[in-house]
Amino acid sequence: MRSLRGLALGLALAAGGAAQAQDGWSLEALMAGMRQSRGASAHFVELKYVHLLTAPIRATGRLTYAAPDKLEKVTETPAPETIRLDGGTLAGTRANGDEFSVDIDSHEEIAALVEGIRSTLAGDLATLRRHYEIAFSGDRDHWRIDLAPKAGRVREKVERIRVLGGGTAIAMIIVNETDGDRSEMTITPDTP
Repeated sequence: MRSLRGLALGLALAAGGAAQAQDGWSLEALMAGMRQSRGASAHFVELKYVHLLTAPIRATGRLTYAAPDKLEKVTETPAPETIRLDGGTLAGTRANGDEFSVDIDSHEEIAALVEGIRSTLAGDLATLRRHYEIAFSGDRDHWRIDLAPKAGRVREKVERIRVLGGGTAIAMIIVNETDGDRSEMTITPDTP
């Protein structure tokens, strides 16, 4: 499950109610802007804090997104790994060379984690609202979305996904797990 949470983080690239931020910037305005993106690529640095370890696990690599539902996370360090989402299929190659493929619709926890990121990138507010309670704050240059899972099985594992960004670019994704573990991914978009 930990690598799938990492995937949920890694699938992010470049987030209820009618939440309104300080300068009139709203969740709805942000989602409308996100829907305009056809794709993006970025580098990431991910730190995984595991309560049993004294130091975080650091991973680096590349992310790509093609609207509306193709995402890829290629981890370069500490070990090569690839995870791809294409529609409803999550597939890839683990660091040990094993390949996997999962139909996310048949796995509630995986689907919710994936949709937290994919729906944000696609500007799909209806799907976000189906899976999460949403809190939005900030302004156009510095906003924050907190996603609290609605499904009980997901809430047992994930306390919150926090997405931070500016404009229509995601800068960081933090996943807080109920056991105290967390992942923080810093995203640096490629320059056009």
